[in-house]
Amino acid sequence: MLIDLHVHSHHTRGSPNAPRDVVRRARTAGLDGVVFTDLNTLDGLEEIRAAGRDEGLVALCGAEIATDHGHYLCFFPDPAKVPPPPQIFGSATPWAVRDVLAKVRDLGGAVVAAHPYDKSVERPSGDFIFTVDGLAAIEGLNARRKGPANDLAVEAADHMNLPCTGGSGALESLEEVGKAATLFKEPVATEADLVRQLRAGAVFCVAIGVTPSADGGRARGERHERHERGGRGGRGEPRGGRDGGRRGGRGRGRDR
Repeated sequence: MLIDLHVHSHHTRGSPNAPRDVVRRARTAGLDGVVFTDLNTLDGLEEIRAAGRDEGLVALCGAEIATDHGHYLCFFPDPAKVPPPPQIFGSATPWAVRDVLAKVRDLGGAVVAAHPYDKSVERPSGDFIFTVDGLAAIEGLNARRKGPANDLAVEAADHMNLPCTGGSGALESLEEVGKAATLFKEPVATEADLVRQLRAGAVFCVAIGVTPSADGGRARGERHERHERGGRGGRGEPRGGRDGGRRGGRGRGRDR
């Protein structure tokens, strides 16, 4: 199943997107599902559930949590039973990343480091990511992040022997939905399914775009998987290249 694992709705400040419209867009983009990760909140759960039922697409709920060292996608087996983040992590912010990871794991959840090398966010993680325990994966492909941010995330995942996920990070426009996604080996129908596969490392990140047409232009609407990174241990070439820095990368990259 192909699921956009990082999408925002109007429950995140700065996003105008209604969950129902996001789900419709995800279906048009050829996805099997979408996970809403609104910033520091699970408030959209009922609206997300209704959108999924009405539109006939898997629509799940997580949260993107801003910490003292980066942002983290947090997923719970049953978000309906999870208290609001301030009740879990405390009223004082920014929340400490180690506390966030530990408490999410205590609740049976899974944590993915979101765009750890994105310098546009306040207090990015960067190489601090190497000092934390309890991550299920690293977001190796975020369609809204440009430059070396994604490549560095893939290399970090390689060094930490973690799988990569993909997500659009859609925030400002519905057109952003489905530009990147995560491929799950087994069916995902609930948050519990999602958490189980993330914790097992059975995921790949996938870029989605358009494929070249015969006349050298672009064929609209066709899926183009530019980069995948699977479970632990697979080796291939990392996307792109740079002088210096960490090298290598077990991300499988292929054009087709």
